[in-house]
Amino acid sequence: MLGNLPNRSLQQLAKKYGHIMSIRLGNVSTMHTTIVVSSPQAAELFIKTHDTNFASRPKIQASEYLSYSTKGMAYSQYGPYWHHMRKLCMLHLFCLAKMEAFTLLPKEELGVLVRKLKRAAEEGGVMDISETIGVMNEDITYRIVLGCKRNDMFNLKAIVEETLFLTGAFNISDFVRSLAALDIHVC
Repeated sequence: MLGNLPNRSLQQLAKKYGHIMSIRLGNVSTMHTTIVVSSPQAAELFIKTHDTNFASRPKIQASEYLSYSTKGMAYSQYGPYWHHMRKLCMLHLFCLAKMEAFTLLPKEELGVLVRKLKRAAEEGGVMDISETIGVMNEDITYRIVLGCKRNDMFNLKAIVEETLFLTGAFNISDFVRSLAALDIHVC
C-alpha cells in the first residue's frame, strides 16, 4: 500500500491523518507498531520528552542470529541489560585513553589520501574519490579493530556489507511471526 515511493505515500498520509501516525505492518503485535513522525515539533517531543518509551528497536530475525539473540548493544532492548552494556562500552571501549590512542590514525590516513590525490593531480590522472575514502575508512577500521593494516584473513568490508544486507532484507517472519519456523526469506 505504500507503493514504490513510501516517503511520498507517508507524506500524503500525514496530510490526511496528522503529523503523528502509527502503522501496523503484517500481524506484528501492537508493541511493534511503527510510529511515523513527520514534523520537527513532533520529532522534538519524541526525542526529548518521550525518548525512553521509544528507545528499543524491534526484534528482527536477523538480529537474533547476528547479535547472539539480541545481546549486542545495537540490537538489545532498552532496559537494565542495555544500560550495563553501554556502561561497559563507555568504560572500556570509548574511554578517553582509547580515543586518544586512535586520534593519530585518521591524520596519518588522511595524509596518505592527500598524497595520493596530489600525485594523481600532478600526473593528470583520474581518481575515484568515493572509493579512495572508502578504502581509507576501511584501513582505519582495520587498525582500530584488529590492530594491524588490511589482512587477507579478514574481509571486514564484506562482513559489514553482508550484515547490512541481512538486517535490511525483507523477511516475512518479521511481520508474520507464525511463519518464523518456516524460515521464508524474500530477496
